[in-house]
Amino acid sequence: MTLGKGASVAMIIDAHNHLLDEPNYTEHFLRGMDACGIDKCCLSGLGKLFGFAENEDVRKAFTAHPDRLIGQIFVRPGVDGSELIDRGADEGFRMVKITVPRVPYDDPSLYPLWERALARNMPVLFHTGIIAPFVEGRGEGISSWHMHPMRIEHITREFPDLPVIVAHLGVNWNQDAAELARMRPNLYVDLTGEPGGWRDRADRFGMDTWLWWPDAFKKVIFGTDVHYTKLQIVLDQDLARFDNLKIDEETRAGCLSGTILRLLGEE
Repeated sequence: MTLGKGASVAMIIDAHNHLLDEPNYTEHFLRGMDACGIDKCCLSGLGKLFGFAENEDVRKAFTAHPDRLIGQIFVRPGVDGSELIDRGADEGFRMVKITVPRVPYDDPSLYPLWERALARNMPVLFHTGIIAPFVEGRGEGISSWHMHPMRIEHITREFPDLPVIVAHLGVNWNQDAAELARMRPNLYVDLTGEPGGWRDRADRFGMDTWLWWPDAFKKVIFGTDVHYTKLQIVLDQDLARFDNLKIDEETRAGCLSGTILRLLGEE
């Protein structure tokens, strides 16, 4: 896979994507990965609230394709307990995906979740920023304010050995997410999102407006978080961004696979 300007890397891993509740989605997704040269994907389901598959569907997918898919178990804080993380680890899930908590991320009642993720050596991917679930309605307790990036700072301090990934560079809180990545050694960010969404706005300003310090992209992990039909678009945008910002080959390789492999214990 060419990274731009003649550079190359042995592997590309999409560290943030989802299994949708569509017929034969796994097979379509794998073909989409093949078409754009993505070797592996870290995959989760978010259930009916988002029109996605369930954890059990994800387990079946990565069990059937262990060389291509890495399982992320979806845990909803304030609804699911830490035993779900243990069960997921026992079933072969390698990461934890967190979103739509019933209470803020930094609520002490959620400590058991982070303790179990750390004990089972599972990096935690947090949604941050405003969110648009598939199902709206009273009683779900959804608040984007619960998912402000700064609520994750406390977790990184209480659990300094827990690898944490802040999704979407905070969406609407880019500066806060980026500064956390700069200051907190166990915190990383991804730049995932729909074409035409927050990424377009950020690129108009220049992504280095927020990721401004030397080696900032060493804290960036590649992911897409899009339908399989849009994988190529997001990958091409990221490769073009590397070129525009003159990101060196070693850093590109870390973004595209090296860093997530290290967090998964495969360095």
